[in-house]
Amino acid sequence: MSAWQHNGSAGDLLSVRVTVEAFLLEYLLDTLAEAPFPINPEIHHHAEIEQDGRRLPAVHVDFPAWRHQVDQIRALLRGRPFQAGLQVTSMLQDIRA
Repeated sequence: MSAWQHNGSAGDLLSVRVTVEAFLLEYLLDTLAEAPFPINPEIHHHAEIEQDGRRLPAVHVDFPAWRHQVDQIRALLRGRPFQAGLQVTSMLQDIRA
């Protein structure tokens, strides 16, 4: 099996990015820790989001996940007292970029 193989019985391997305002990083990490599978986050500071016409400091949290886990991640983020942007792309596409 190649190290670059990106799919299997669990479906495609995806790259997940969750973006929150910088002061919400700890809440996001606590939320992701509730996932029924391990998440190894890579944190990128110095991002920005636009809200109500203003640019606010933000943080991107990137991690790999299998396709079938994305719905679980969405469910974890739903109903939280903070808003999080979720972006999902193909891991293979992410590696090539």
